[in-house]
Amino acid sequence: MDSIFERTKHTLLAVAYGDAMGMPTENYTRKGIARQFGRVTTFLPSPVDEAAIYRRLAAGEVTDDTQHTVFVCESLLLGHGRVQAKDFVQRLMRWLEHDDKSQYVVGPSTVRALKAIESGVSITEAGTTGTTNGAAMKIAPIGLVHSYLDLDDMVQQVAEICMPTHNTQIAIQGASVIAATVSYCFDHPVIDWDELYELIKQAAAAAEAFGVPRPGPDLMARIHFGWQLAQEENEDRFLDCLYSFMGTGMQTIETVPAVLAIVRKCSGKLKPCVQIAANIGGDTDTIGAICGAICGANHFDLAQVDQQTLIAANDIDFDDLARRMAELVKETRKASHAS
Repeated sequence: MDSIFERTKHTLLAVAYGDAMGMPTENYTRKGIARQFGRVTTFLPSPVDEAAIYRRLAAGEVTDDTQHTVFVCESLLLGHGRVQAKDFVQRLMRWLEHDDKSQYVVGPSTVRALKAIESGVSITEAGTTGTTNGAAMKIAPIGLVHSYLDLDDMVQQVAEICMPTHNTQIAIQGASVIAATVSYCFDHPVIDWDELYELIKQAAAAAEAFGVPRPGPDLMARIHFGWQLAQEENEDRFLDCLYSFMGTGMQTIETVPAVLAIVRKCSGKLKPCVQIAANIGGDTDTIGAICGAICGANHFDLAQVDQQTLIAANDIDFDDLARRMAELVKETRKASHAS
């Protein structure tokens, strides 16, 4: 079987896997998850509980993390590897109009930006307050299609797709870091962690030229702390510090460093990463989805995932999408590596 197709399918399924695993526990505290669920190790439906987000989703069903990832894929396919911000906005608006469950899963920055666009605000201005992780959660397809070897072009494409809803420096930096990490892991079955860390620094620096600067902590300082925290041998201490000090909420400055710390801690292994994400508290589905994107791009045994439940619960043809994306990946990667 075509290894590019396999890895592309792995990545898309792993995004959905992490998303669906973290869906029931989103917005719970770490202690609240332990009290309500014990330890999450399999797909569960969204709970009927006062601490939960109201949405009534079935076990294995995904949220906006996966839906928006699919929209980015479709935008890349339409543009033969180049995304168009207007096309992405149209896809978001159609989704909100026609999918009854979209209102239960869509993020605050996206809602705010789309309402602004509908009222006449330009797409270059609508997302200038969007600092949440809605940029990073959907960005894996750009990491598949665009090689980290042409980092400037990759970051430009990240900035383009982020512009309508998350046109801030921190959101574009976070998304660029994730896109570059996915791209690197797609090309390297064995991760050189020092090399990857240097690439992360380069991606964050390249993205500083895009988006509106907003006051806040420095992304690379947070990532560096998480990278060092991942060396903590005691997993409870690692998790306590990750949740209580670094944070696992929906802001990019929390989500992206937390994801990278988890991936580093688990040496890029999918199942341990996603289970940590599902049980850590905070924005569990998005952390799980991004962990899935990175681990799925690197190495992912499909036997680890309950594919039957995942595919049955969602109206997404992963095989068809992966087939079409794999052809695009071949085309764009061949051109990038040739240059």
